[in-house]
Amino acid sequence: MPHTALQPETIQKLGTAAYPAFAMIAGMQLDLFTPLAAGPMSAEQLAAALNVAPARLTPLLYALVAAKLLTVEQALFANTPEADEFLVKGKPTYLGGRHAFYTARYQELQHTAASIRADRPLAKLDFGTLPSDAMETYLRGLHPATKACGRMLASRWDFSRHRHLLDVGGGSGGLATALCAAHPSLRATVLEMPIVAPIAQRLIAEENMTEHVRALVGDAVQGSFDGRYDVAVLRSFFQVLSPAQAQQALKHVFQVLEPGSPVFILGKILDDSRLAPEEAVTFNLVFVNIYDEGRAHTEREYREWLTQAGFEEITRVVLAGGESLVTARKPAWT
Repeated sequence: MPHTALQPETIQKLGTAAYPAFAMIAGMQLDLFTPLAAGPMSAEQLAAALNVAPARLTPLLYALVAAKLLTVEQALFANTPEADEFLVKGKPTYLGGRHAFYTARYQELQHTAASIRADRPLAKLDFGTLPSDAMETYLRGLHPATKACGRMLASRWDFSRHRHLLDVGGGSGGLATALCAAHPSLRATVLEMPIVAPIAQRLIAEENMTEHVRALVGDAVQGSFDGRYDVAVLRSFFQVLSPAQAQQALKHVFQVLEPGSPVFILGKILDDSRLAPEEAVTFNLVFVNIYDEGRAHTEREYREWLTQAGFEEITRVVLAGGESLVTARKPAWT
């Protein structure tokens, strides 16, 4: 039986795995998907619309075909249905602004080995000291995806039964505005740091939602906020905290919720094996580079924190992209 030599297939595949992602990011930055919403174009026509040279644009177009974001037929390029839905500027589902988020994550990941050697995050992301203009750029880049998350949550839960939502660490306020747009009787408070709250208020105003949503300066870990709420959401919040800080935050959220109120936790949550979801396992490397103690925590950790805080009826659902949704409820008799 002939001997088959082992080949470095996995290594070679991983070595080029980022190329389609960079093609997508370049397409987002050039906003080339928006002109194609009007119909198929040649490379020359699209280059003219973008005011770039067709010779340099053409390789990108074919790369985007390989990445399944464009199609090509008789030298005419067109959006795929997915690209047309999510990468055309002006649509409510537009995600093209996330190119800044993706670019930042790739830059941070390049520090992984050095961060491990130094035992500290060498691309540290400190929201408390980030300049205001940089913070606003960061939040605006996340805003479309944050709104999309709010729409997703509205499709999974009837928020019309609730009166006052607490969105802890709500960033741009996109999730809260999307939920209130879907349920006009709902009011929401976005709890954020002093540097973030004014930016969130501006974005809320741009959505014409100031009568429904307000930004409040406060700290869930320290418990420096008040009010009474009958539903709470914490998205991408615990990944920036240590386990001790996460426990404190949940205790303080529990205290301001009315009896019987649900809490929704969204983010990168690992199976207890720490091997899945794959996207959460690998994205955890980003946290190694940007946070002192933050990371993707396990389902068991979340269950322990929620139970210690007093919550019950804890469930977890794995969503697309390695995200998870954990739900729990404050007992009605509390």
